[in-house]
Amino acid sequence: MGIQVWRSPPITGEVDVSASQASGWHLYRQGVLASITNPKVLLFFSAFLPQFIDPQRSLMLQYFVLAGTFVAIECMVEGLLANMANRIRRWLKRVGRGFNRTCGGIFVAIGAALPLRA
Repeated sequence: MGIQVWRSPPITGEVDVSASQASGWHLYRQGVLASITNPKVLLFFSAFLPQFIDPQRSLMLQYFVLAGTFVAIECMVEGLLANMANRIRRWLKRVGRGFNRTCGGIFVAIGAALPLRA
């Protein structure tokens, strides 16, 4: 993976608008289906949420409050990441090749160090 990142072309940050003509509803449905069928999400919710649910109270209400809180926080985090990515786009365009080589070198170093760990 490190060698692949090292050799990859520089990141330009340019978006090809003509490449994706999908509607917002189609993209939303695709994202929901990908999340619902992801086993990590199912394991997370089945392992994490039950410890915060009181069986003596309304289970549906508690579930919706916890799920709504999770969705709100996730939307804020993803929005923040998108905003940060947009801010560093011009910088990545300038130093894209060096960035790829730095990340590739780090991946190679980690891969080389893994067998040396006890």
